[in-house]
Amino acid sequence: MEVNAMLLAITDDSSQDREELIALLERYFKQRRSTVEYACFSSAEELLDGFVPGKYQIVFQDIYLSGLDGMEAARRIHQLDPACRLIFFTISHTHAVESYTVQAAYYLTKPLDYAHLEAAMDAVCAGLLRDSRFLTVHCSGLPLDLLLRNLLFVDCQAERTRLHLSDRVVIVDDRASNVLGALSEDGRFLACNRNTAVNMDWIEKVLEDDFLLKNGERVPIRQRGRKAVKLAFLQYTLQSLQKEGTP
Repeated sequence: MEVNAMLLAITDDSSQDREELIALLERYFKQRRSTVEYACFSSAEELLDGFVPGKYQIVFQDIYLSGLDGMEAARRIHQLDPACRLIFFTISHTHAVESYTVQAAYYLTKPLDYAHLEAAMDAVCAGLLRDSRFLTVHCSGLPLDLLLRNLLFVDCQAERTRLHLSDRVVIVDDRASNVLGALSEDGRFLACNRNTAVNMDWIEKVLEDDFLLKNGERVPIRQRGRKAVKLAFLQYTLQSLQKEGTP
């Protein structure tokens, strides 16, 4: 898998551990003929001081640091930039379960070895590529590119195709069948009702008749085939967990 140039942050109070990680990362990106830049920090405070959403695609975070610990730093990073991928690398499994509370992409233990780092980077870079996918629609005759990760669900009301985004609802010129056809090529979207598809990454809970989304909205599940729809979501969730790093 080829990875475009990106900026990685590394936070560890051990210069030796930072250098060892960089050496492994250089090997990884060299094999993929890709370039990468690094920003190294010896404390969580130093990282957070200049942190801006979108600046770093991946943050490697040690947990045991003087001052602010890595887990609290990760919480703040996730709040500031949910799209940033967090990879813990530390000496203990103690915080492995807790790492899920900050949506960590992977949890590595020291001493690092290349095989585990490679698996982590393959999974994380695949997620970054997935986050960059977009859908082109037309609004008032003009083309509009929308990131799929920000699209919660699509439905149709009074023959108007509506795209429900994380921050607004967009009514487009495109027929619902065309939009749904394009979304069917992306595995995260599930057709759950007539002219309706939901982004399964946004589902918080499965109710009797609806999917409850993380923003509080509900998307109805069709009565015929309801069991199959719920099963499809369960299978997607299990597959997603298998692709993520395991403690």
